[in-house]
Amino acid sequence: MSVSPIKPSGTNQNTIINVINSDNYNNDHRGRLLLFSSPRYRSVLWMSLSLAIHLGGYELSRAAVVALFTSDGLGFGHGGGGGLSALPMAVGCVSPFSIGLLWFYGNTLDRGGPSYALRTHTLLCAGCMIVSGWTLRFFDDRLLRVPDDDDFSARAVTDVTSWSRALLFLLFVFQNAYVQLLYNQHWAFISSVLTPEDGTRAFSPIAGLGSIGSTLAAGLVSELVGRLGLIGLLHLAGASFVVSACLADVAFGMAKRGGFEPKKEDAADGKKYGGMGPGDASMRGNNGNVSTPTSPISTKSKGGYPPRIASKTHAPWCVPCREKGNIFQQARVLFRRVPVLGALFLEVVFSQCLSSLVNFIYLYKLKSTITDDDMRAGWSGTYYAWINGVSGILQFFIIPVLLRHCEAHRIWLFMPTLMLFCTSYTFMTFRTSGLFGASASFFAIKTMEYSLRGAANEMLYVNLDYESRYLGKKVISLIAGKFGKSVMAVALSLFMVVYGDEDDKMWYLMATSTVFTFLWLFTSMSLHSLIEAS
Repeated sequence: MSVSPIKPSGTNQNTIINVINSDNYNNDHRGRLLLFSSPRYRSVLWMSLSLAIHLGGYELSRAAVVALFTSDGLGFGHGGGGGLSALPMAVGCVSPFSIGLLWFYGNTLDRGGPSYALRTHTLLCAGCMIVSGWTLRFFDDRLLRVPDDDDFSARAVTDVTSWSRALLFLLFVFQNAYVQLLYNQHWAFISSVLTPEDGTRAFSPIAGLGSIGSTLAAGLVSELVGRLGLIGLLHLAGASFVVSACLADVAFGMAKRGGFEPKKEDAADGKKYGGMGPGDASMRGNNGNVSTPTSPISTKSKGGYPPRIASKTHAPWCVPCREKGNIFQQARVLFRRVPVLGALFLEVVFSQCLSSLVNFIYLYKLKSTITDDDMRAGWSGTYYAWINGVSGILQFFIIPVLLRHCEAHRIWLFMPTLMLFCTSYTFMTFRTSGLFGASASFFAIKTMEYSLRGAANEMLYVNLDYESRYLGKKVISLIAGKFGKSVMAVALSLFMVVYGDEDDKMWYLMATSTVFTFLWLFTSMSLHSLIEAS
């Protein structure tokens, strides 16, 4: 006599399914609470706030420095091209200054580690903004006190203007060199603490938080400049950098107490950068089981990039890289070991050449259209607020969806392709579109730099080792990016000497931007191929 199995009725079966679904929901909800309550994620949150405040301060200082640089009083506004004839020369000096800055950063990193380096450089940047503001205010007061129609007064005005121009020139170079250094130090901490899988979910919201800080600061420029003036913006930017340094110290302190403080990989014991800390049990799997860690090594990471390689695999290569002499010799060894970084170096060079060119076109049209310094700073602040706002929308809503349905390295092909349409449109309509047409290409490339490039870069770096994340990232951001801008700056300086008085100079600039867009596309295709092959 066979006994047939008892089949649950429809009601009982639905009850069982509902219980299972409820248990899964509770486990998932409990896992999320453990995830966001971990010291690792709290430290990332503090560093993200530090990054957002730093970017907000940068927006304030950029609006003030550019407006003062091209002003008719303290700046170069009385020169040829409304002050823009000196701008390419200043941009060209950023690259050699960045080389010295990279050497200084390497020394501070070796002396005290990432926490000491970030604190030192952020406070140095804050002090420079505050002291420069005080000095420029002193020069401005001297100009206001000088009486008119006097030979001695004319010489005094010339002396004060010369000193103020020299200070603004140095301040422009200093600011443009330091912004990438500080920005990448924040991201180096974040990408080292998070795993590739966590980065897929967190990088876009973190970048979006930075865009919120930038958007709020840039949107307030027109209001703040009426209350504080351009020099007051410099003081406010310096204060925001001090706050950013304090929040970054909080993040590093939490990482140190949790046992996952950023440090070099140790070849002797296989210690991993950003390793699992004793107080970070919520990262050890869904149920806090130490025997089932969430490892980026055992599974393929999301976003189309390979998983991060274990430190034991990298250790035989990392030690010679660190012991190969100065920081530039180390970079050469690193680029030979990681060919993707070399391809990224070239891609950044050509993209920054194009960015510098379309930036010059935008500033040239802006200065010729709006002559008042305060109004120009306010318009520029509103313009960057739109850039940061659109970047934030992309980072919060669009990029996460793209990463779920498209491999991240496709972004490297999308950016120059979109830019090709923008530069072609600007080239065909520059005679009739005015300031809007000249600013369209710059709007597109800056939006992509703030959103798409940031996400693609971090998805690439998070899968690499310590040298690639700290040394390689600094070399690419400070050398490749500034070298591309400097090459274009030298070309623009020569261009202004040869074609500065011709009416068709805009045609040459627009045509050159289209050519460099094609060059950027070719280097992006090479980088995309290497990432896909890896």
